[in-house]
Amino acid sequence: MTRHIIQQADTSEDGRRTAPAASRNTVPLIKALGARLPSTGRVLEVASGTGQHAAAFAAAFPALEWTPSDVDPGQRESIAAWHQSTRLVNLLEPLAVDVATSWPIAQGSVQAVLTVNLFHLIPEVLVRRFFVEARVALSDGGRVIVYGPFRRGTTFVSDGDQAFDASLRARDPAIGYKSVEEVTDVVESAGFTSVARDNMPANNLLLTFATA
Repeated sequence: MTRHIIQQADTSEDGRRTAPAASRNTVPLIKALGARLPSTGRVLEVASGTGQHAAAFAAAFPALEWTPSDVDPGQRESIAAWHQSTRLVNLLEPLAVDVATSWPIAQGSVQAVLTVNLFHLIPEVLVRRFFVEARVALSDGGRVIVYGPFRRGTTFVSDGDQAFDASLRARDPAIGYKSVEEVTDVVESAGFTSVARDNMPANNLLLTFATA
């Protein structure tokens, strides 16, 4: 089972976790996703974390059915607590999706796959597997949307990014920042084409790919 680093978060009495990073990037993500998500259909969010994003995105895009997921049981409990608290009809119960194994998603059953702040926390081999599994889950014309920090070639955008990457690799040499070029090569080999590259706050990027 894949175990990625879990961000620090506060936990409320009802079991909802709240992570500061998720609180900061929710509004910018909603604004950017408005131009990248399909207008209707089902979205699978992989590695939903605390569930804050899933609740906020489901509220912002009521015409989309939002399916959150996470490999960690504790995070799934938090996602379920957000689901219970919001009572949004388009926010579903969380699934146990492990990027290292086959996803429990019917072939061609979703119109978009989204992941936020995952790729720098998993090895490159699992990034490749992510796109293979996403291609199976997506319907024709479906999209993969990836948010997070990336290198541009071999260059870090800031000293802070370089320091963060070093701290990640000190924990596990197999993880750390991926370059945009590396990800593009992976998606093309998995049968996707690049659609958009949006610059986001804190030097992050929102990358959108479509089934070829």
